[in-house]
Amino acid sequence: MKKLLLTTILFFGIFLTGYSQTNPYIQNKNVISWDEFTDISFNDITLGSIKHTRGDPAKVNALFGVTMKVEKSDDPNYYWISFHNSDISFSFDELVTSPAVLSSLDVENNTVAVKIGNKIIHIGDSIDKLGNVKILTNTDGSKSILFLSEPADDQWVSVDFNQSTKIITKIYYTTI
Repeated sequence: MKKLLLTTILFFGIFLTGYSQTNPYIQNKNVISWDEFTDISFNDITLGSIKHTRGDPAKVNALFGVTMKVEKSDDPNYYWISFHNSDISFSFDELVTSPAVLSSLDVENNTVAVKIGNKIIHIGDSIDKLGNVKILTNTDGSKSILFLSEPADDQWVSVDFNQSTKIITKIYYTTI
């Protein structure tokens, strides 16, 4: 019985290894450390710093040095708060049982410098500025470059681009 159990576990492990090597999503993501992920910055403001505000308007305004426009939900069962200016927009979601978490962030124009590792990009730049990165083919056939950290692969920074020109068209953070 022990041999059967060990054989089953071994077979399952080999299957998962093979699957991860042939699955395009697994193959075509750019995995970085958690520290590198939270250090991704938008005009020198890190993703980690934005997350740590937990959507508190006073903390957000202090972090950005300007008063951000704010929209809030009135639903007592599902609260969200969004911040935006002409450069960046982002939202926090909060359930009754959990604190607010960053759920999305969008770069709104090409004046925002996004730093990933030691590479700095803007909307309108060529993806070549990112160097040797893995490209993901999305279900709709479009292509993007995803940066995520293995312990938190339910959140990522995506760089979308025009396939024919390789020009960056959109930069955003999202979580599922």
